[in-house]
Amino acid sequence: MDLKTLDGNKLIEKIKAQQEMLKSASERQGQRPQDRKSKDEMVHSFMISSMMSQIQMASQRNVIHQSFIPPAYRPSISPLAELRPIFIRDLQLEIHHRGTYLLLKAITPASRMNAVLVIAEDERDEAIMVEIYHQETEDVREATSLIGNDAVLLIKEPYFKVMASGEYGLRIDHLSDIIFVDQTNSMIPTAWRTGGNILETSAESLKLSGHKAVRRGKYWESITMYTRAIAHERATGEEIEVILRNRAFAFLKTQQYDAVLTDLGYHPGCNLKFSEKALYRTAEALYSLGRFSECLEVTRRLHIEFPNNQQAIVMLDRVQNRCSEQQAGTYKFKQLQLDAKRLSIPQLDYATYVGPLEVRNSEGKGRGLFVTKAVKAGDLLICEKAFGYAHVAENSEESSSCTLLVNTETERWFMGGHANLLRTLAQKIHKNPSLAPSFSALFHGDYEGPGTREVDGAPVVDTFLVERIASLNVFGCPPDSSLHTHQRIIQNENIEEKPYQSCGIWIKASYINHSCVGNVRRAFVGDMMIVRASRDLEADTELAFTYKKPSDETAEANKKFLKTWGFTCQCSLCQDVQDTKESVLIKRRKLLRELEKTCGAFPFQLAKFERLLKDVDKTYKQPANIVPRLGIWAPYMLLLRMYAAEKTSREVLVGVENILNSLGFVVHGVNSTSTAFEIVQWGVTQNHLVEVFLHARDAFRTLQLPDDAERATAYARLVFKIVVGENDSFESVHGI
Repeated sequence: MDLKTLDGNKLIEKIKAQQEMLKSASERQGQRPQDRKSKDEMVHSFMISSMMSQIQMASQRNVIHQSFIPPAYRPSISPLAELRPIFIRDLQLEIHHRGTYLLLKAITPASRMNAVLVIAEDERDEAIMVEIYHQETEDVREATSLIGNDAVLLIKEPYFKVMASGEYGLRIDHLSDIIFVDQTNSMIPTAWRTGGNILETSAESLKLSGHKAVRRGKYWESITMYTRAIAHERATGEEIEVILRNRAFAFLKTQQYDAVLTDLGYHPGCNLKFSEKALYRTAEALYSLGRFSECLEVTRRLHIEFPNNQQAIVMLDRVQNRCSEQQAGTYKFKQLQLDAKRLSIPQLDYATYVGPLEVRNSEGKGRGLFVTKAVKAGDLLICEKAFGYAHVAENSEESSSCTLLVNTETERWFMGGHANLLRTLAQKIHKNPSLAPSFSALFHGDYEGPGTREVDGAPVVDTFLVERIASLNVFGCPPDSSLHTHQRIIQNENIEEKPYQSCGIWIKASYINHSCVGNVRRAFVGDMMIVRASRDLEADTELAFTYKKPSDETAEANKKFLKTWGFTCQCSLCQDVQDTKESVLIKRRKLLRELEKTCGAFPFQLAKFERLLKDVDKTYKQPANIVPRLGIWAPYMLLLRMYAAEKTSREVLVGVENILNSLGFVVHGVNSTSTAFEIVQWGVTQNHLVEVFLHARDAFRTLQLPDDAERATAYARLVFKIVVGENDSFESVHGI
């Protein structure tokens, strides 16, 4: 999205000014600022700023939340016992204070702007601004729930810096670098303790407080109460078992599924001698983690032990469907489309299917995805649910507020879904560290992660590793489905050049490397990516699809574009552009510009248009089935439509053949009544090819060649399946 779309050049100028200010701050590295505000001034300024921000958010449209990513730094991986305490007065600008921790108490309500903000003080009565990034959005968890009144924060190896506002403060980018210290912890100074001695309250009373919080929908508060009850020195084993089940419910509600399984004592192969509630909550957690075969086993046990449990019956049906999808790739695609259309945020309830594929080393490209057996064009290879997904509504009123993320180190800007995705991914692996390995294994360039996944029993999340993986593996996707995109394309809406703002990470699909002339094609239904073979493939063939729209003139642009991934495209198209003389390329571009002018001329000069097309065609030396002629298929499409409206069926079939040939197809029987119509070699698939084959069908019918007409219809359905991801919707779009 162009930044000017929302707020014009002033926004860009402001961002650049802030970038310069942040960069100049590095010149003060190591200083202890002498111009810090007093605690009272800091609190007053913060409260005014917070109030003004809330008013602005409520009254303005097109609000942009700006966030600047600093130069990458590693998270703290030191156990707390190895860190020494420091105080605010010890902090030095632009320094990561390794080997230390800072204990603070919140003295203002938390506020949310581009991060969760709060003013906090240390034991020496000095105050500081704290900015905590990548927390859940306000509609998921309120800032005041994250940092309550008098909350105590422990910041590991604090990073002290000049903020984008010009104030001094602490910036926390890594979710694992902050610990929210419970009031029962002995680290808390006596003067900071609130509400008397909590541990004097009985475990039963603490449990009941947890129940009350659950009834109010305050699940994080309930987790705190249940945790205190479990830790109570007089809690019995039986009480603890019950409270663990209660806490597991709260963990479910906050999407901490790993913690659910830990509290309930589940591990693969355990005896499942659980209570009814424990079995159901275990099944829910396993389902949410995508561990469907384990979920099926637990749900079956639940149904056997408690046959009257209606939730178990519903869950059993759901998980059996997921297992069928996961194991055999059997999907009700029409239902997927309905679900994507129905949901405002189309995160669908389906499993991931991976066909006969294997990740292997790919020469010059790192790792790639290979088929382990021969497949046919249209075969389903992947139907994958997004690991992380950020939806941006197409309707401008729904998407009037967005996030702008600026990486000050790489000077790359991200807006909308791409900016929101970072928070989604970081939160997911922080809450459920069992999911981190598959994500962390994705390509991340030369960035080295911390090498440690857990410290003091808590997960370590490197936000900069997450950002690097996301930026190198993200896929843009339509806000609803490729079906909707296809419908708009065939209505001649020029939308293919517009970048998608919705996006996600699909782990298995991320291993597919780029080629301008791919052999598979991706489509989307909500947050499901569908990958199908776009041509027949032999066993051990590496899969490839385009990372961006291919054209005849992409060789040099692709070199720059693919530098990010560390390889050069060696496809036939790029190789041909490199091998073609510059004078020929200049001539081709000139002819294509003339073609474009001729299209807009009135009256339309058909003979001139056909002559120019032939002249462009002559600038290609390699056969089209080796090097597709992507510059001319669209003009041929215009001709085909004219032939279909005004010419004979034979001329229509000539137009069909020209388009297919230009896209690299090898076909038999287009202009012969004695040879059956057949695709011998598939070329580059396009949305408009459905229309091409339907024109062929109509021409064959007119020529009384019903078998060829039937085959043309079948090819139209097959292309539809490849570009849309399924063909259950074919009749509703194209008729019969």
